[in-house]
Amino acid sequence: MVKILICGDSFQHVVVSLRKHLPEDEITLCPYSRLWDYLPKTDVVIPAMFKVDARAIDVTSARMVHQFGVGLEGVDVAAATRKGIYVANVPGSLATSNAVSVAEHAIFFMLALARRYPLARENLENGVWGSPLGIGLRGKTVGVLGMGNIGQALVERLRGFGMRILGIKRHPSPDMADRLGLDFLGGPEDLAYVLGQSDFLVLALPVTEETRGIIGERELAQLKERAFIINVGRGPLIDQDSLVRALASGRLGGAGLDVFRDEPVDPRDPIFDYNVIATPHVGGVTDTSYDEIARALAANVDRLRAGLPPENCVNLKEIINSSG
Repeated sequence: MVKILICGDSFQHVVVSLRKHLPEDEITLCPYSRLWDYLPKTDVVIPAMFKVDARAIDVTSARMVHQFGVGLEGVDVAAATRKGIYVANVPGSLATSNAVSVAEHAIFFMLALARRYPLARENLENGVWGSPLGIGLRGKTVGVLGMGNIGQALVERLRGFGMRILGIKRHPSPDMADRLGLDFLGGPEDLAYVLGQSDFLVLALPVTEETRGIIGERELAQLKERAFIINVGRGPLIDQDSLVRALASGRLGGAGLDVFRDEPVDPRDPIFDYNVIATPHVGGVTDTSYDEIARALAANVDRLRAGLPPENCVNLKEIINSSG
């Protein structure tokens, strides 16, 4: 029996999904306050939103740290490698539901912001009919930052709205632009152009040294007047203080945020004083996405049980080199 520790007590759906594929294993959903009691008594750590730092690595008995999804920015991979602990994830792909689910969530934000959903709901409750005036997507321009699996899935779905679609990719290629039917595909040097054209800007990037804070004071000022910004990538892509100032000034039309600088975000954060539609990092939390992620993670637990290294292990080469 493999002992699996899920860090954080608000991830019941992860437990349900995993138990379908690992019915004989011990799966513990642990509140953050008790993690330090359980870390020394587990085989697999699923970080969720817990930072598996050097201190956590030092005390844990885990043989594998495995994210339920993609993001590993909260894991001290170097510390895990020194201790011989595998670090793995479940990369998204166009063939899996995770990228599709996040892309759909971005469209949800676009529609909710365009149709002024919070005010529409308020008007319904107050008996005000025929208002507010919404914004149609057809003919508008959307800029997509990041043309990985999520970005490509998003573009594929946006084409049906009759929008002008501009993309930014670290290494753009004409073949991709033609294949996806983009109106423009540029590199990081073209960011200012895309910002100035965009009625909607969607961030679908991972956090790296190059992308951290990619949208700050200057970039928000370059956005088209009254544009909407949507982040389904990672919170640190945007300088949150700059975003609050842009919203407060009225120059930015609003924001759709599934991710934040600090998670869980404080519900009293000043960002919620403005036209922000927010969700608690659930872009990829759908039935189809979770089942596929759980199946892939369970396969790696079975590999660990059999004495084999996991698939999609980000430090496998280093562990092999250090052991031999």
